Amino acid sequence: MKLSRILLFCATLLLANAQVAQAQNGTAALDRVVEKIRRSGDLSAAFTLTVYNALNEPVDKQSGTIKLSGDKFYWTTPAMTVWYNGQLQWAYVKASEEVNLTEPTPAEIASINPYTLITTYKQNFNVKALKAKNSQQRVAELTPKKKGTQIDRVVLTVNASNWMPQSFQIYYSDRTHSTIALSRLVTGQNFSDATFVFDKKQYPKAEVIDLR
Repeated sequence: MKLSRILLFCATLLLANAQVAQAQNGTAALDRVVEKIRRSGDLSAAFTLTVYNALNEPVDKQSGTIKLSGDKFYWTTPAMTVWYNGQLQWAYVKASEEVNLTEPTPAEIASINPYTLITTYKQNFNVKALKAKNSQQRVAELTPKKKGTQIDRVVLTVNASNWMPQSFQIYYSDRTHSTIALSRLVTGQNFSDATFVFDKKQYPKAEVIDLR
């Protein structure tokens, strides 16, 4: 459950850059974000993820960092680290010292890859502006066009002074939700391919479980 929630965070991270002030210009703003992200190079960010149950009670809280490069990603928390090199995914659980190796399907990649999610948002999401708490914020709501998806809606909060994401909330069909607070978003980086591949030498005691 924790892994799927944080992977969904990877999938929605870049959407939080959208300058969505009104419903009628929401898609135009996301189009600008797509172009901006495509030209921004690799990026990294810090995040704090809080998971709530159906009673709106916090049941888990984790902080970590994420790195993105095209369709590749890497994220780490004190409990888990995940690498994805565009084909294979390694998920390392610190407590058990196990690494699950998988080869995600195109459908699974579409749900966790930020570039895929953004470039297909017109087919998958409706965008609507919500009222912000103050003039320094912009808030938008994304709802899936297709019924029966795991995500019910996503609420994005953006800093209006620099158009950087502050936080977003992901509401799930089982009535649980997650809140992600973002900080230290840095674009224009250049990560090596090795950043997104599990290095056995760095984890000599880890057992790799091939689930392909």
